Amino acid sequence: MDVRTRASGIAMAILRLARAAEAEERAAGSASGFTPAQAATLRFAARTRPDMATVGQLARVLGIRHATAVGIVNPLVARGLIERRHHPDDGRQSVLALTAAGRAAWQRLEAWRSGLEESLAALPSEELAAFEATLAKVVAAEVAAGRLVVSAPCAGCVHFRPGAGAHRERPHACALIGRDLAEAEAAMECPEHTPVLAG
Repeated sequence: MDVRTRASGIAMAILRLARAAEAEERAAGSASGFTPAQAATLRFAARTRPDMATVGQLARVLGIRHATAVGIVNPLVARGLIERRHHPDDGRQSVLALTAAGRAAWQRLEAWRSGLEESLAALPSEELAAFEATLAKVVAAEVAAGRLVVSAPCAGCVHFRPGAGAHRERPHACALIGRDLAEAEAAMECPEHTPVLAG
């Protein structure tokens, strides 16, 4: 079997797994009263660094238009699950944050485990590690091609400057936005994460 045929078969298997996982996630979210996009928005607000949790960044992460992202956010605001707050550094923008009710809803969603996750957890440790390493290469290629946005914590990002912050309570710095970061902020996800290339 040639490489192109094998790659096509693997791509089709990944798409089928994604569809099955999405259907399962949709059913679980629906039981809690959320669409998959709303559940993803709650996750974004819960895990994204506060200064990066804008509607524009949400649109990038979900791969949708800004207006569509606004249409997802507004019902969650109306339900008292998400609130818009003033951006900590830019008065022209607002950021998304979970309310207490939103955090409780997110914690219920986080407790759910997909069948795909269970299938992966059942693999032998060495097979799972090899799969993870291979998948990381595919994800990196998709990110480099501009087809995928991956959020990640600051560690390992080309913009992260550990220990370069000016104050003890904000010991790190982000060179991309020129801002010092607290430990808790640096541990959250950022849609602008750009991995340091090995070698």
